[in-house]
Amino acid sequence: MTTTEGPTAHLLMDARDPRSGKLDARRVASTFGLTMRELAQALERDPSGLSKHPTSDSLQEPLHELEEIGLHLREVFGDLGVGRMWLRAPNPVLEGRAPLSYLLERRPVAVQRLLLLAETGTPT
Repeated sequence: MTTTEGPTAHLLMDARDPRSGKLDARRVASTFGLTMRELAQALERDPSGLSKHPTSDSLQEPLHELEEIGLHLREVFGDLGVGRMWLRAPNPVLEGRAPLSYLLERRPVAVQRLLLLAETGTPT
């Protein structure tokens, strides 16, 4: 269930462990439509470590950065599913590269800037 209004609007509920409330690497990967290997690449982490300790305290800050991008995707596109498609689609503003490629290169600021352009109505 994804909540876009109310007291949990600032959270990607599907990306969080329901027992601890922490961001969970497996759930974040699923929420973004990523493999664990892709998520590990985006976070500069070992895939096996992510799988063994998906809610590790050391992961919370980098996972929170992705949660922020997910919230922005949901806000801009009205639906995180559409946002996932946008992440993977070749983008003319990026000379045909998909925004996801910037996440995998550990350049989330580029994706955030592109989302800001989309939010203002600039074609992205």
